[in-house]
Amino acid sequence: MGLYLSPLLKKKKAQTDFISLFFVLTVLFGVSIFAIILYNAYDDNIKDNLNDALTSSTPVDSNANITKILDQTSGGINMLNPLFPLLLVGLFGFGLIMAMMGKSHPVFFFIGLLILAIAIILAVIFSNVYEGIIANENFASSAEDFSIMSYVMDHLPLVILLLFVIISAVLYGMKASGPPAGGGY
Repeated sequence: MGLYLSPLLKKKKAQTDFISLFFVLTVLFGVSIFAIILYNAYDDNIKDNLNDALTSSTPVDSNANITKILDQTSGGINMLNPLFPLLLVGLFGFGLIMAMMGKSHPVFFFIGLLILAIAIILAVIFSNVYEGIIANENFASSAEDFSIMSYVMDHLPLVILLLFVIISAVLYGMKASGPPAGGGY
């Protein structure tokens, strides 16, 4: 009298081929929001307090250059902008590896299109949220310093669509190894 779900559970690979789109989307959004908020918090609050603390705790006769220390600290945060394309390449690599690990039947392409539609809707929402945050006058200077990140986040739906096309090409474009279908003559 039990409900038999085992045939459905055994074929769960086919439904998870395009789930990496959501992972990529979430990581890009999370890192960009984190970087903007961290940079803004450092510029507005931490930098002045750190300057006061270093000035008052450094002996007068020491050779410590406080301006250099503060510039190096803010430079580390600014490095998140040129490193953002490397994160994007790494996430694309993750999506490709996930696509290569599981082959899918072409019938599931239509499920992939549904997942793509949901991912693009989320990408538009995330892109608009990011744009709303950097449009705030408190974050205006942060947006100017993170131009690469802002460019990727402004074009996030296109990035997700490109990743979907690449994953689809890997899933459905590559021929499986083995004997040809229908047997040999």
